[in-house]
Amino acid sequence: MVGILFSRSKLSHLQKQVCSHIVQGIRKETSKIREEWESSLTGKTPTLSENSDQDAYCFELLSMVLALSGSGVGRTYLAQQYPLLQDLFSLLHTGTPRIQRQVISVLRRVLPEAKPQTLASILSVPNLPPSEYSIVSLASREDDNEVYDVNKPGILDVLLACIGKALTVQTKIKASGPQKGVTSMTLAECQLDSKSASSTGSRWWMRGKMDSAMANKIISLIQDMASGLLSETWATVTKAAVAEAILALTKLDENVRAPQTCVKTPTMWLSLSSLCVLDQDHVERLTSGQWVSSPNGQHGQPRPTCDNHDDGETQAIILCTECGNLCADCDRYLHLPRKNRNHQRQVFKEEEEAIKVDLHEGCGRTKLFWLMALADSRTLKAMVEFREGKQSTAKSGLGVCRFCGTSSNTGLLAIGNVCADTECQEYAKIACIKTLPCGHPCRGIKDEDPCLPCLHRCGKQETLKQDADDMCMICFTEALEAAPAIQLKCNHVFHSHCVRSVLSKRWVGPRITFGFSLCPICKATIDHPVLRDLLKPIQELFEDVRRKAMMRLEYEGLHKAEAITTPGARFYQDPAGFAMDRYAYYVCYKCNKAYYGGEARCEEQAGAVEEYDPQELVCGGCSDVSRAQVCPKHGTDFLEYKCRYCCSVAVFFCFGTTHFCNACHDDFQRITNIPKLELPRCPAGPRGKLMDGDECPLHVKHPPTGEEFALGCGVCRNAHTF
Repeated sequence: MVGILFSRSKLSHLQKQVCSHIVQGIRKETSKIREEWESSLTGKTPTLSENSDQDAYCFELLSMVLALSGSGVGRTYLAQQYPLLQDLFSLLHTGTPRIQRQVISVLRRVLPEAKPQTLASILSVPNLPPSEYSIVSLASREDDNEVYDVNKPGILDVLLACIGKALTVQTKIKASGPQKGVTSMTLAECQLDSKSASSTGSRWWMRGKMDSAMANKIISLIQDMASGLLSETWATVTKAAVAEAILALTKLDENVRAPQTCVKTPTMWLSLSSLCVLDQDHVERLTSGQWVSSPNGQHGQPRPTCDNHDDGETQAIILCTECGNLCADCDRYLHLPRKNRNHQRQVFKEEEEAIKVDLHEGCGRTKLFWLMALADSRTLKAMVEFREGKQSTAKSGLGVCRFCGTSSNTGLLAIGNVCADTECQEYAKIACIKTLPCGHPCRGIKDEDPCLPCLHRCGKQETLKQDADDMCMICFTEALEAAPAIQLKCNHVFHSHCVRSVLSKRWVGPRITFGFSLCPICKATIDHPVLRDLLKPIQELFEDVRRKAMMRLEYEGLHKAEAITTPGARFYQDPAGFAMDRYAYYVCYKCNKAYYGGEARCEEQAGAVEEYDPQELVCGGCSDVSRAQVCPKHGTDFLEYKCRYCCSVAVFFCFGTTHFCNACHDDFQRITNIPKLELPRCPAGPRGKLMDGDECPLHVKHPPTGEEFALGCGVCRNAHTF
């Protein structure tokens, strides 16, 4: 097709006619799909599914466009078809997943040929973001009389919205009073103001939902645009557009900063989306490294440091007439005594206008005086913490809880730094009460030696990869400083109770897996002295499964399989990893030992087991209803049973009489009511279905389907299962 249409450097009249018909066809399909999408949002019609035939024609047209974009002359021609570009961005939000994938592929090829100014005109964007986007240059351009329009679209908003619609955002309010609640929401659940979310507004595509897989593709596209893989022109515009979306938070009027109002603004959601595509260049150029004293961009004095710290680095945000310049923590602790609570304190004006942008472990974060927002591009989770808004004078006479931030001058906070909340009191029981050399309180657990490094990154903390405001990447609901934390051997920090909870709950489902015992960030094995009581039995179970899996691998002659000996393969020179990935093991409810339950692919083909009774997971040795012969070499450790209803290795033992494989166990109500004479003969597949061929997949002779049968020692018989 490409060779016929674009074999020359220029298009003939006939070739242009063919392309024109394709573009017109896409325009009609786009209008039709948009109407169906609008109708589905109101609940009048169901959303089109992935396998729906209703999008087949549009999909084929886009396939032709993708083929046409394979040549240089084709890309140039398509980039000049402005209605087509407009339709592509519409389909990106309204189409089915397969149409969206096609659109992203086409955009990757066509955007390098399209000028940003042209695209801005197509998307009704009034102007492109300035190429110089540092915080200093922003201040030099600001007009005191200019009013920020929250509904003004940006050049990348149509792409950033795809990410925003896939985010799960948790919001919390950190202020005086008992406001500890955390609210979780998505963009679809959060009703934007009517002007922003109207069907005819400039941001109509802020409505609806987006699949997480599609959002990840958009993240990858924007990152490639910013890195210059599409073109240098787009790299400059993309970086500036991402910065513009983040800095937009600093322009919100004070009356829009209220939590209930702010979460309904497109500015908030687009800013969170931008944090998912943040890069190091943004961190260096967007953070207020020095205060800006005037709109003309002249630097004022360097930001003052805390007078109570000796490191000369901890930044001050409070000016006390008696104590001098103080950071937030020193202000809190120095004014706990009653005699100091009436000191006159004031927040630096420059601090109210400052912004800090960070990128930690792939998690983008921005901090303002009244808000902290962060988003993780890997999990598509975000957190927004609203703090007490603009204030000229710091509140005096208040004690502040070291965990939840609640402030009060009554109750326990009148004499200490932990409130009466049950959760905070539990944290206090295990929290370290020491003060670090830098002056900050230790945020670790008690009796730990050495203490957790200062989460405020005082001095040189080469091993610390996070700070106090980073979210715990396990719970993703509280900052690290909001509960006693521990630093694992891999140097990542998490809440102590979150790590213990993960290790206590172990794996999900009946099959033994050990992914839960790995660091959520770097996938190194979780290790810390305080966790040894939980880690010891997990390590013993791991060694037991590893030993049994390796023994089975060698008996089956697979210890030299290509997956292990081929350089570059997933399990190259890792036979243990290959064996544990290949074989499925379960924990016997009676003897608490790991036993073999078939190959892992059987469970994957049968589907995940949603509900199961752990008491029905019984090994062959503990469910020996047919009194099988004991292996003289391995005893009953590897005794296995055949599933009563198919030719698979049994995993479950139910009713005290019957062995089931995973698939038959899921369908036991139907399969146990089938008369024995109507059950399929060998070879019988899962769920009592007859298989093709004559050879039993277990490679053993056994009684007819419907009878209990012990396969014997699983290691010695060298069996092959599903």
